[in-house]
Amino acid sequence: MLFHFFRKLRDDISGVGFVELALTAPLLALMFLGMTDLSIIVASRIDLEQAAQRTTDLALAKRPTSTDTSYLVAEAMAASGRPASDVTVTYILECNGTVMSSFNDTCAAGEVPKRFVSVSIVEPVATGFNWRGLAGMFTGEVAAYEGTTVTGDSIVRLQ
Repeated sequence: MLFHFFRKLRDDISGVGFVELALTAPLLALMFLGMTDLSIIVASRIDLEQAAQRTTDLALAKRPTSTDTSYLVAEAMAASGRPASDVTVTYILECNGTVMSSFNDTCAAGEVPKRFVSVSIVEPVATGFNWRGLAGMFTGEVAAYEGTTVTGDSIVRLQ
């Protein structure tokens, strides 16, 4: 069936098939570029999510006794390969669903305490195609290339 279609297309001397191909080829190329860029972004996000989860696993295994986050930041840096400026580790204490100002505070009598560790890692990802430039073709504006910032995060409840 498909072979017959291509043979018919090849034998067609009117050129309609070639014109249709010329009209659809740019769209197919754009779809291919989009899938490639999206796969790069998704792969980066998965890597960052795994690094953040590894860090929250360490927080669960070695529970924090103070507000010092340096050992978790070091773990996130080792797991993700990102510098400390791209890593955010936050200790959170909630008393009856209200976030408290300090992780080491105690909740009032009768309130339910919940302690969490949140890890967030960001990474700028360069895509292979300037999508802003493509959009600029339609608006008439010149758009400079900017990569995409990908974030991987994880949170674990300690108490």
